[in-house]
Amino acid sequence: MRTVASPCASPKQFSGWIRVFPIVFFLVYLTGTVLFFVAGPFEYPVDNPWTLYLFLALAHLALLAGYWRAASGQPRNYLGRWKAPQLLLWSATASLVLLIPTSRARTGNAIPDVADGVVNTGDAYARTVSLSEQPSGLPIVEYVRIVSGPLIGFILPLTVFYWRELTDTTRILAVAGILGTVALFVAMGTNKAVADTVLLVPWMAFAGYKAGKLRLKPGRIVALGLCSVLAFVLFFTFFGLAMEGRTGSPAVTGYFPATGATADTDNFLVSGLSAGSAAVIMGLDIYLTPGYYALSLSLREPFVPMYGVGNSMFLYRQAARLTGDENITKKPYPARIEKYGWDAYGLWSSIYPWIASDVSFPGTIFVVYLIGRLFALSWLDTLGGANPFAVVMFSQFLIMLFYFPANNQLLQSGEGFTAFWVTLFLWLRTRRAARPSAPRDRR
Repeated sequence: MRTVASPCASPKQFSGWIRVFPIVFFLVYLTGTVLFFVAGPFEYPVDNPWTLYLFLALAHLALLAGYWRAASGQPRNYLGRWKAPQLLLWSATASLVLLIPTSRARTGNAIPDVADGVVNTGDAYARTVSLSEQPSGLPIVEYVRIVSGPLIGFILPLTVFYWRELTDTTRILAVAGILGTVALFVAMGTNKAVADTVLLVPWMAFAGYKAGKLRLKPGRIVALGLCSVLAFVLFFTFFGLAMEGRTGSPAVTGYFPATGATADTDNFLVSGLSAGSAAVIMGLDIYLTPGYYALSLSLREPFVPMYGVGNSMFLYRQAARLTGDENITKKPYPARIEKYGWDAYGLWSSIYPWIASDVSFPGTIFVVYLIGRLFALSWLDTLGGANPFAVVMFSQFLIMLFYFPANNQLLQSGEGFTAFWVTLFLWLRTRRAARPSAPRDRR
């Protein structure tokens, strides 16, 4: 690939708090989810607490150490040929072209039925699951999305971060693509796209502001803050509807079949709340904390190496299909703990057992260290403002870290798998330090 170096300014100076803010935020968040696991309405029968909490402490320290190791550096130059507005135009076009066939394949309707997804969330979710389990296999559009995964993943982070550099046409297409994806997932009765959008937009706006790409006057900052709060309120409203609408949901019944545990309705987090508000709290408990119980179960099991395919449902299913060995699907830690009553596909197991399926739990600590290091480097390059792949990669790490208590979110589907690895390659390929020019011979 022929590359052209971006203009190289003098090294940028960032305050210490800007450099470390992302890791401080996520350490607080991850520690909070562990405390939620300990003190939330649902009580989990953990019989190896010392092993579990020691592992989590080491994982958090490894994340911090990896980040800290890289946080004092400087942004690298961008040596790619592609400009952010060009990449975004391609991304928005691909998202919009694939929207109708994807909606038809996942919901049964060519146009996402948002109203039905909001009013009949449980039915919409059940229909989505039924369509995904058809014996005919994946629709063609899903294979197209796997190939297009990297391009589709550009749309939200690049739209927000480079907003001022976009033409009106690109802005319209990009916003339509983002809203179309949100509408699709609402029509599917699922929370993911709504949650990802609500989580990423404030982060990417903050990053763009600190990188000098967005000019936010005090009035705009207040407006953005209010919009973010409103978005969170709407998300939690939809989340509560989704929890109440799913038949047999532990958030409504207060019973978690995987452990036989019943929620404590006198718990300080839900006592005195309305049924809807309590469902939101218990729903968050079921989303954010069971993964730590699955981790405790996994820590009991011996290591069975899976040689690079165990971290991803997409990968080990492809490996099983290509080799004809269905036993491959039974080797990841989340699958092996089903003998304890766990559901590897219906429940979340946190990111750690998935990574450990390839490298063991001690090896997972090292992988988390690398994640912390790459997270810091992507943040620094994002602050540099020149490399669009760094901006997208930073957003990918944000999603990964938000879903640490849940699963290996980025790599579970084929679309996410290609988006992560191709973007990582493009970022590392284009973040080269500029070579110093050869000194002139003054003789």
